[in-house]
Amino acid sequence: MKAARLMLTLVPTLLAGCAGTSDLTTGSLFGGNDKPAQAAPVNDPSMRAFQVGTVSARAIKCGFNFDPAKLKTNYLAYERTMAGPTADLSKIEKIYDVSFNGVAKAVATQNDYCTAQKTKTIKADLGRHLAGDYTPTPAPKKEEEEGLFSGWGGSGGSDDEGMKVHYPMDNRDI
Repeated sequence: MKAARLMLTLVPTLLAGCAGTSDLTTGSLFGGNDKPAQAAPVNDPSMRAFQVGTVSARAIKCGFNFDPAKLKTNYLAYERTMAGPTADLSKIEKIYDVSFNGVAKAVATQNDYCTAQKTKTIKADLGRHLAGDYTPTPAPKKEEEEGLFSGWGGSGGSDDEGMKVHYPMDNRDI
């Protein structure tokens, strides 16, 4: 009887501890997608300036053929038409310049920066911006998060390579 009372006391306490807002979830442990969907990026002048500036710098690094000065001019003209009476266009231009220069400097020495995936993303964003759509790009969604136990118990299909073991005395190339 004492054991039953103890269980009745412990179970609700343990369950209450699991109801917190921690990022640690069963999905994060087992690789599931039970986290809330990511919110869309903010579409305000500061975020648009940052987006267009970084895309322009990345596109230059990857050798896209476009006129970066014309893109900046067209973007700032867009912001002038969208600006309300309280808009600070000099601040928007400064954000653009800081993001452009910061990214250009950061990627300048990276020889392997322009991967196929990055080039595809840059091309899509640059095309939108050249067409007059300056909205920020949503963050890419992961197909499935990697959890603590995500490598265990795979589907067993052809893509599932299983556990690889390499012994120190094994001279074969793996």
